[in-house]
Amino acid sequence: MSDIKLRTESIRDDEFNDLAVTNANDKKIISSLKSSEPCLLEGSRGTGKSFLMRMAHLDLDSNKDFISVYIPFNISSLINTADPLQFYHWMLAKTLKTLLNKLKKKGLSVSDYSKGLLSNDTAEDDETIEKNLKNIVKLFENSYKNKSEINIDTLPDIEDVKEAIQEICEENDIKRVYFFFDEAAHVFRPKQQRQFFNLFKDLRSPYIVCNAAIYPGVTYFGDSFELIHDCLHQVLDRNISDTDYLSYFKEMVFKQIDDNLKIHIDKQGELFKTLVFSCAGNPRMLLNTIQNLSSFKTAEVNKIIKEFYLTKIWTEHTALGDKYKGHQNLIDWGRDFLEKTVIPTVVSNETSSIYFWIDKDIPETVKESLRLLTYTSIIKKENSNIRAHERLGIRYEIKYGCIIALEKNPHAQSLEIEKIRSVRRYTEFGKMHSEYDNIESLPVAILSDEQYQKSLESMLKQPISVLSLTSWQKRKLNEASINTIEELYVLREADLIAKIYGVGTARARIMKNAANAELLEYISG
Repeated sequence: MSDIKLRTESIRDDEFNDLAVTNANDKKIISSLKSSEPCLLEGSRGTGKSFLMRMAHLDLDSNKDFISVYIPFNISSLINTADPLQFYHWMLAKTLKTLLNKLKKKGLSVSDYSKGLLSNDTAEDDETIEKNLKNIVKLFENSYKNKSEINIDTLPDIEDVKEAIQEICEENDIKRVYFFFDEAAHVFRPKQQRQFFNLFKDLRSPYIVCNAAIYPGVTYFGDSFELIHDCLHQVLDRNISDTDYLSYFKEMVFKQIDDNLKIHIDKQGELFKTLVFSCAGNPRMLLNTIQNLSSFKTAEVNKIIKEFYLTKIWTEHTALGDKYKGHQNLIDWGRDFLEKTVIPTVVSNETSSIYFWIDKDIPETVKESLRLLTYTSIIKKENSNIRAHERLGIRYEIKYGCIIALEKNPHAQSLEIEKIRSVRRYTEFGKMHSEYDNIESLPVAILSDEQYQKSLESMLKQPISVLSLTSWQKRKLNEASINTIEELYVLREADLIAKIYGVGTARARIMKNAANAELLEYISG
C-alpha cells in the first residue's frame, strides 16, 4: 500500500532528500532562497512552496556558516487583540523566540549585551527571556477566544534586534541568519499582510535574510513594500507545455507509491498522463487523485477526475464564500462566470485552447473574483501584458481537469491535450462583456474585524469531517470524542497520545501536524 504524503508538514527532515524531485525552475528557486537577498516565493495552494523552502532551510541549516530559522505563521488566523499592530508584534515575538531556541540548540553563545537588545525584559538569562517571549506568543494565539489587551512592553525595538543579530553573528563567526516565514499572513486580512511586509522590510540587514511564501492574486503588500525593489520574486510554476513536465511528475509520484502501482502506471501510461495534465502542475492535487484511486483503470480514473475537478475543487472554492461572507458574491460570480461562460466557450471553440484573455480595464470586482480563482488554483495567471486587437490584457490558464471533467469520458477527451495546450490560441473577453453587469455594482469586500471574528467562531464549531484528513485519522479522532475543529486545535500532542489508543509519540506528532495544517488551511481559506 502506498504511503502518500500530501503535505510538507507530514514529512520528516530526514525524508526530504528521498522525496525531492527538482527541475530547473525549482533549483533556481532554491538558489534564490539561499542567496544574500530576501526572496518571496509565490505559488497557489499545493504547488510545493513549503517543500522548496524546507529544502533550502535544511541545506543552510547543515552549514556552520549560517543560522537558518523556519517559522510557520499559519496560526496568524487566530489572532484577535485590541493591538492595532497585533500581527507585527506577534510575528516579532515569535521570530525572536524561535531564534533564541535555535541558538540554544546549536550551542552558540549570546552575550548579555545581545540578550538585553533582544528583549526589554529585566530578566538576565536567555531561558527566562525565551519563556517570556513564548508567553506573549501564546497570549496572541489564544486571543481568538475573546479580544484582549496584551502587554508588549518587553518587546524590543527593531533596530535593537538587528544590532543584536549582528553581534551574535560576529561573536560566533556566522555570516548570516536566514528566516523562512511560511504561510506569511492570513490571505483574507489585508491589514495583517501589510504589517507582515513592514516587518519583512524592517528586518533587512547585511546579517539577516528574510524569505517568505505568498499566494498569487490575494497578497497585499502595502504602500511601503515594492515587489520589484525590496526582494527577489520567484514564481513556482510547472507549465504543462514544458518538455519535461510528464517525466518530472512521474518521478515525483514514483517516489511515494508502491511497486504494484508503478507497474500499473507503466502499463497504462496514457491514463497516468491524463491525471498529470489534469492537475496543471499542482503536486498535491495529483497525489490526492492517485491516493483515492481504487484501481488504475479507465473507468476509475474518469470517476476520480469527475469527483475531484467537477465537485471537490469547486466545493472548496464555494466554501470560501460560506466561511467569509464578505466575499461570497465575488466567489459565486467567479464560479458562474468560469463554469457557465468561459469553459463552455473554450470547449466549443475549435480554434481555442485552455487559455483565455481578459481586458485589463475590466471592473475591479471582476479582477477580485478572478484573483480568488487563482488562489484556489482553478485558474492561473500566465501573463499580464498580452495584446489582443490593440488592447492589453491578462492571459489565464484554466485547470485542464476542470475542462475534461465536464465530458462523459474525460480520459478520451484528454487525448486532445496536444491540440489545446498551445498558448498561441485563446478565447478573448473584452472590457464590456455582458456578464460583468452582474458584478460591477458589488463592493470589493474586505472583512471587518467583527465580520472576521464571526466567521472564525463559526468555522471553529465545524465538525472535523470538513478537514481533508484520512479516514483513519477522522475515525480515531471521533472515537476519542474529538469532534470539532476547535477541540482538535486546543489538543496538545501529549493529550492526543493519551486519548487515542495505539498511537505513539511519532505517529501522534505526524497526525497532529497534518491535522493542524489542514485545520489552519481550512480557517485561512
